Amino acid sequence: MRHMLAALLLVPGLLLGLSACAAPESASGQTGDTEDAAREEAGDAAASQAALTGTQNVVIEGFDWGPAVTKTILTLNQAVAADSVTPGSFAVVERKEAFDWAALEDETLDPTEHTIAEAPRAVTAAYPCDAEGNPVETASDRIALELAYDPNTGSPYCYDVLVGQNTVCNPYELAVTLAEGSALVTEDGTAVSGLSVEAAVDLSGALVPQLEGVDLSGSFTGTDGKTLTYGSYVPADDGERHPLVIWLHGAGEGGTDPSIPLLGNKVTALYGEEFQSLMGGAYVLTPQTPQFWLCYNEEGDWQDNPGTDSIYLSTLKELIDYYVASNPAIDTDRIYVGGCSNGGYMTMNLVFTYPDYFAAAFPICEAYLDEGITDEQLASICDLPLWFVYAENDTVVPPDRYEIPTIERLRAMGADVHTSVFSGVYDTTGLYSDEDGMPYQYIGHWSWLYFFNNQCEENGVGLWEWLARQSR
Repeated sequence: MRHMLAALLLVPGLLLGLSACAAPESASGQTGDTEDAAREEAGDAAASQAALTGTQNVVIEGFDWGPAVTKTILTLNQAVAADSVTPGSFAVVERKEAFDWAALEDETLDPTEHTIAEAPRAVTAAYPCDAEGNPVETASDRIALELAYDPNTGSPYCYDVLVGQNTVCNPYELAVTLAEGSALVTEDGTAVSGLSVEAAVDLSGALVPQLEGVDLSGSFTGTDGKTLTYGSYVPADDGERHPLVIWLHGAGEGGTDPSIPLLGNKVTALYGEEFQSLMGGAYVLTPQTPQFWLCYNEEGDWQDNPGTDSIYLSTLKELIDYYVASNPAIDTDRIYVGGCSNGGYMTMNLVFTYPDYFAAAFPICEAYLDEGITDEQLASICDLPLWFVYAENDTVVPPDRYEIPTIERLRAMGADVHTSVFSGVYDTTGLYSDEDGMPYQYIGHWSWLYFFNNQCEENGVGLWEWLARQSR
């Protein structure tokens, strides 16, 4: 919310002036006693109505559908007693940049101009905390407010359908006020019924626990002059060599902010304990293209790629070679590559061009048009372990034009092919459902969710487990 709640301040001088105009002082001094009482009452009223002021920072977490702002941490000008902080004491309204979907159907509106979306955010928990939002039991000048979220609530990203990419919302604001009739109690016991918190949130400074230990500063320029940004995760040094997992993002995660590919598709699962334990500790490289991996000419054309190499192919391979050379503990016999949609295309483009370099590949809802693939290309990867993932109801990358014919051709050649095929993409956490109580359904293109949740299996063997066993 652009405006903030103004503090209500009484003016003691005005109150004293009015008192002085009262009845003349009597011999008993009763008028003086009344003035003293009035002063004390006015002081109490002023203290109870003065506003606490402060700023805020937020916590962002990645989920199946993408990121959400799950908590805001208020830093106030005074410490507040722990027992006065309750969820019902606060009201929060989110205000952020959003794509104007109505403009696609209204000729009087410009769809290139983004709009501002505004909605309440329910407070599910509130407590005094430290700078990282961890609860403390004593009075604190910081308060954490946990906010409700779901697949349609709380995202700090703005997806522009005309551009085909996510960006960080600008502006992003949380208007935090005290609910009507609520008050906070300061450390000295004063009840305060006003709260004025700066609404603007600097998302670049947000706390993202899932990205701790991830280097997001990577940038590489190839010999052709093209530049790729990238994220990098390095496992603990134990004196052993470790595999490298390369993840290639989808169309919506291009740009120059390497955090967007990681949170947009729940890539943070690759840094999690389960995946890292199965891999015995793995390097994770997440390159980011400024446009789309499917770009096949310098004019930026990509959606109708007929089966042509990406203009980023050579730069991407140079980045991979550079990264491997810079990390001598990488086991060069265990380099794995995978990606979704645009990144699935780029996965196929890499293995067709460098078939002997990788130990395994896992293309997901891959967008490499089958009619653009030659028999020679498929023959070159017959010995490469491949695991395809897709949903049958994918309308963005229809399987009958992409995965299905490619898989059939590979199997006819005797290739090492594995598959995980789903009827659709549904919530498997049990947390989200539709109005009929059925599991929440995502669009069929989002089959990468099953990979990141380690739910891709074939004959009782999981994809993650299978991947960890592959070696050249």
